Amino acid sequence: MKSVNRKSFWLSVAIKVTVFVVLIWALYKQVYQNDQVHQIPEQLFAPGPGKVIPLLIVLAFAMLCNWGLEAAKWLLVMRKLTPIRFVRAFKAVWTGVTLGLFTPNRVGEFGGRILYVPRKFRIRAAIVSLIGSFSQNLITVAAGMYGAACYLLYIEDAKIQVVLAVLLLGAIAVILLLLAYYNLEVVVALFRNNRFLKRVYSYTTVLQEYSQADLSRLLGLALLRYLVYTAQYLILLNMFGAELKVVDGFAAISLIFLAQTVVPSFAIADLLTRLPVAALILSEYGVPVQVSLAATTSIWILNLIIPAILGYIFIIRYNIFKNRQS
Repeated sequence: MKSVNRKSFWLSVAIKVTVFVVLIWALYKQVYQNDQVHQIPEQLFAPGPGKVIPLLIVLAFAMLCNWGLEAAKWLLVMRKLTPIRFVRAFKAVWTGVTLGLFTPNRVGEFGGRILYVPRKFRIRAAIVSLIGSFSQNLITVAAGMYGAACYLLYIEDAKIQVVLAVLLLGAIAVILLLLAYYNLEVVVALFRNNRFLKRVYSYTTVLQEYSQADLSRLLGLALLRYLVYTAQYLILLNMFGAELKVVDGFAAISLIFLAQTVVPSFAIADLLTRLPVAALILSEYGVPVQVSLAATTSIWILNLIIPAILGYIFIIRYNIFKNRQS
């Protein structure tokens, strides 16, 4: 028994050290060697500390609200499995952010979260967590298609037929997503009737326990989180000197978010994808390239890198192999 515990201890240490090394290396490559990051403090504080510091406090609070809403979403979907306190849900979300940095489209976030779930519920927890992602992606697609139509209208030589086609395709996509979202029993039936999927059917039956009211509350939290994130982006753009109307800014940012969701990438290298996409879209609204790059880099650091570093603290304190049978 002591030998097993000793092996588990050293394996836990090895995993934590590996995550730390990869995190430091990635930060060095993406942040320290990024000339754009070095220019941010000078650009940011150009108007004077008195004007900037209050806005930075607002942005930090918004970051906590952003991930607090995500924790509330996860708490809501987990209630059908096992009771979890909000603080534990918050730790799970930030641990997921850390592990998600190194996986395509941050799918590793699920692995980080289920560490905080009793072992017997972990497979079901991974499945129900997909509902939270589904709700967020639904909002992103709906807002993104609106942003795409507005973007095309903003381009002088865009034809109205193209704009209407985008709106129609967007409406169809959102309706289909809503039908799938509010009819999860169809997904369960698919697992039940498919001989290849039937082996995991018992884990999917929990999806039938979510009422339309539960799903609507989840969608509402996803919308609030989306609005918080968008507000952060708008504030940063204006802090760096962009003169964007709220309507134009929302449309541009919605399209940027949609593009980032569609294009597969690793979150730790996501900056390489975000920068050119943001610069291309925002340039059509008269935002200088250096401003869009500074704002996009700042929100990447604020909403992903800082939570990932804090999430690593939870990983250090977490005993990965404790109570494996619980």
